[in-house]
Amino acid sequence: MADTNHHGHATPARTEGDGIEYKSLSVSMVVLTIVTLACYLIVWGFYLFMEHRAVTNDTARNPLAAEAVTPTIVDGRIVSSNTSPAPLLVDEPTNLKKFRDHELQMLTTYGWVDQNAGTVRVPVDVAKDLILKQGLPVRAGGQ
Repeated sequence: MADTNHHGHATPARTEGDGIEYKSLSVSMVVLTIVTLACYLIVWGFYLFMEHRAVTNDTARNPLAAEAVTPTIVDGRIVSSNTSPAPLLVDEPTNLKKFRDHELQMLTTYGWVDQNAGTVRVPVDVAKDLILKQGLPVRAGGQ
Protein backbone atom coordinates (compact mmCIF):
# COMPACT_ATOMS: atom_id res chain seq x y z
CA MET A 1 0.00 0.00 0.00
CA ALA A 2 1.06 3.44 -0.68
CA ASP A 3 1.83 5.86 2.10
CA THR A 4 -0.91 8.40 2.12
CA ASN A 5 -0.05 10.17 5.35
CA HIS A 6 -0.16 13.83 4.41
CA HIS A 7 -0.69 15.18 7.85
CA GLY A 8 2.98 15.90 8.84
CA HIS A 9 5.42 18.47 7.62
CA ALA A 10 7.30 17.45 4.51
CA THR A 11 11.04 17.01 5.05
CA PRO A 12 13.24 18.21 2.21
CA ALA A 13 15.15 15.58 0.34
CA ARG A 14 18.78 15.29 1.43
CA THR A 15 21.33 16.09 -1.22
CA GLU A 16 25.01 15.35 -1.19
CA GLY A 17 27.27 18.43 -0.88
CA ASP A 18 30.26 19.19 -3.08
CA GLY A 19 32.70 18.25 -0.29
CA ILE A 20 34.44 21.63 -0.16
CA GLU A 21 34.66 23.58 3.05
CA TYR A 22 34.82 27.12 1.78
CA LYS A 23 35.71 28.57 5.16
CA SER A 24 38.77 26.29 5.48
CA LEU A 25 39.76 27.04 1.88
CA SER A 26 39.64 30.80 2.44
CA VAL A 27 41.63 30.50 5.69
CA SER A 28 44.25 28.42 3.87
CA MET A 29 44.54 31.08 1.14
CA VAL A 30 44.98 33.84 3.73
CA VAL A 31 47.66 31.83 5.56
CA LEU A 32 49.45 31.06 2.28
CA THR A 33 49.44 34.76 1.34
CA ILE A 34 50.83 35.77 4.76
CA VAL A 35 53.58 33.12 4.60
CA THR A 36 54.52 34.17 1.05
CA LEU A 37 54.77 37.83 2.04
CA ALA A 38 56.79 36.92 5.14
CA CYS A 39 59.25 34.90 3.01
CA TYR A 40 59.52 37.79 0.55
CA LEU A 41 60.29 40.23 3.37
CA ILE A 42 62.89 37.85 4.87
CA VAL A 43 64.69 37.44 1.53
CA TRP A 44 64.55 41.20 0.90
CA GLY A 45 65.97 41.85 4.38
CA PHE A 46 68.79 39.35 3.81
CA TYR A 47 69.58 41.01 0.48
CA LEU A 48 69.83 44.45 2.11
CA PHE A 49 71.95 43.03 4.93
CA MET A 50 74.36 41.30 2.54
CA GLU A 51 74.61 44.39 0.32
CA HIS A 52 75.37 46.58 3.36
CA ARG A 53 77.93 44.06 4.57
CA ALA A 54 79.62 43.90 1.15
CA VAL A 55 79.87 47.69 0.95
CA THR A 56 81.21 48.16 4.48
CA ASN A 57 83.73 45.29 4.27
CA ASP A 58 85.00 46.24 0.82
CA THR A 59 88.70 47.02 0.61
CA ALA A 60 89.74 50.56 -0.12
CA ARG A 61 89.97 51.37 -3.81
CA ASN A 62 93.23 52.45 -5.33
CA PRO A 63 93.13 56.22 -5.86
CA LEU A 64 94.13 55.71 -9.49
CA ALA A 65 91.35 53.18 -10.16
CA ALA A 66 88.22 54.19 -11.99
CA GLU A 67 85.25 55.03 -9.83
CA ALA A 68 82.95 52.20 -8.84
CA VAL A 69 79.76 51.92 -10.85
CA THR A 70 76.48 50.26 -10.12
CA PRO A 71 74.69 48.98 -13.21
CA THR A 72 70.93 49.22 -13.50
CA ILE A 73 68.38 47.49 -15.72
CA VAL A 74 66.39 49.72 -18.09
CA ASP A 75 63.96 48.20 -20.58
CA GLY A 76 65.52 44.77 -20.09
CA ARG A 77 69.06 46.00 -20.82
CA ILE A 78 71.89 46.47 -18.37
CA VAL A 79 72.89 50.13 -18.32
CA SER A 80 76.04 51.28 -16.60
CA SER A 81 77.12 54.78 -15.73
CA ASN A 82 80.68 53.77 -16.56
CA THR A 83 82.39 56.45 -18.63
CA SER A 84 85.54 54.47 -19.36
CA PRO A 85 86.51 53.91 -22.99
CA ALA A 86 85.23 50.95 -24.96
CA PRO A 87 87.04 47.63 -24.55
CA LEU A 88 90.26 47.30 -26.48
CA LEU A 89 89.29 44.09 -28.22
CA VAL A 90 86.01 44.58 -30.01
CA ASP A 91 86.62 42.36 -33.05
CA GLU A 92 88.21 39.25 -31.59
CA PRO A 93 88.81 37.19 -34.77
CA THR A 94 90.54 40.08 -36.52
CA ASN A 95 92.67 40.86 -33.48
CA LEU A 96 93.65 37.20 -33.11
CA LYS A 97 94.70 37.05 -36.77
CA LYS A 98 96.82 40.22 -36.38
CA PHE A 99 98.41 38.78 -33.24
CA ARG A 100 99.27 35.48 -34.94
CA ASP A 101 100.63 37.24 -38.03
CA HIS A 102 102.86 39.37 -35.81
CA GLU A 103 104.09 36.24 -33.98
CA LEU A 104 104.80 34.51 -37.29
CA GLN A 105 106.76 37.55 -38.50
CA MET A 106 108.77 37.60 -35.25
CA LEU A 107 109.63 33.88 -35.62
CA THR A 108 110.55 33.95 -39.31
CA THR A 109 112.41 37.24 -39.89
CA TYR A 110 115.58 38.99 -38.79
CA GLY A 111 115.35 42.06 -36.60
CA TRP A 112 116.76 44.01 -33.70
CA VAL A 113 115.71 43.11 -30.17
CA ASP A 114 117.91 45.84 -28.62
CA GLN A 115 120.08 47.74 -31.07
CA ASN A 116 122.02 49.58 -28.33
CA ALA A 117 123.01 46.29 -26.69
CA GLY A 118 123.65 44.60 -30.05
CA THR A 119 120.97 41.92 -29.55
CA VAL A 120 119.41 40.58 -32.74
CA ARG A 121 116.54 38.27 -33.57
CA VAL A 122 117.08 35.45 -36.07
CA PRO A 123 114.47 33.15 -37.60
CA VAL A 124 113.83 29.92 -35.71
CA ASP A 125 115.01 27.70 -38.59
CA VAL A 126 118.31 29.60 -38.85
CA ALA A 127 118.77 29.39 -35.07
CA LYS A 128 118.26 25.61 -35.17
CA ASP A 129 120.84 25.24 -37.97
CA LEU A 130 123.35 27.37 -36.04
CA ILE A 131 122.91 25.26 -32.91
CA LEU A 132 123.38 22.05 -34.92
CA LYS A 133 126.56 23.42 -36.55
CA GLN A 134 128.12 25.18 -33.54
CA GLY A 135 126.64 23.20 -30.65
CA LEU A 136 125.41 24.63 -27.38
CA PRO A 137 127.79 26.59 -25.15
CA VAL A 138 129.30 24.52 -22.30
CA ARG A 139 130.53 25.79 -18.97
CA ALA A 140 134.20 25.48 -18.30
CA GLY A 141 135.07 22.97 -15.61
CA GLY A 142 132.23 20.52 -16.17
CA GLN A 143 128.93 20.68 -14.38
